[in-house]
Amino acid sequence: MDLRKRRSQEKLQLALAHHLQNKTIDEITIGELTKTAGVSRQTFYSNFDSKQSILLNRIQMVFEKAWTKTEALIQSTEVGREEFVEVSVRNLLEECDRDRVLMRAAFTGQAGIQCLSLLKTLVSKLISERILFQFNHNFTTQQLDTIADFYAGGIIGSIQGWLLDEPLTKDISSVARQIGRVIPHGLDGYVKKTA
Repeated sequence: MDLRKRRSQEKLQLALAHHLQNKTIDEITIGELTKTAGVSRQTFYSNFDSKQSILLNRIQMVFEKAWTKTEALIQSTEVGREEFVEVSVRNLLEECDRDRVLMRAAFTGQAGIQCLSLLKTLVSKLISERILFQFNHNFTTQQLDTIADFYAGGIIGSIQGWLLDEPLTKDISSVARQIGRVIPHGLDGYVKKTA
């Protein structure tokens, strides 16, 4: 992607975040977004097909940044299961927190199902590519998919609850720690049952 296109997309994302502080996504017009971003209507449509697609694009970027940090952590063999989950979730929550206004809008609006799907893909990848392989157990593909989907649902629920919490009552570290404890211990029980 060329630099000009990337800048236009970022301007539109920032404009949307600005307007979402006072309005819902349905109340914001394309004209307001382009005016605030300082771009033409043609530029908007050459980058996005809807306001929701701005959200999805931004969320994909947020998740990719979180996954890049997680990949660096994957290379470390000295990180325990709980710590790995906790640090990975904290990375994700910190990235979400930087774009909290957009993330809240994404998970509550028309783009919500697609955002949840993107989050499920990321969390399933996290679980299947690292967490499960820390167990001395040969999971079948079907078991892996089932376990990843189950825990992805739990993590998604925790993240969504944290994003929509108003006023904010839980900090990032406590949510990450909670998830970090639940998943490995639940999987320990699963492995013992199936062994």
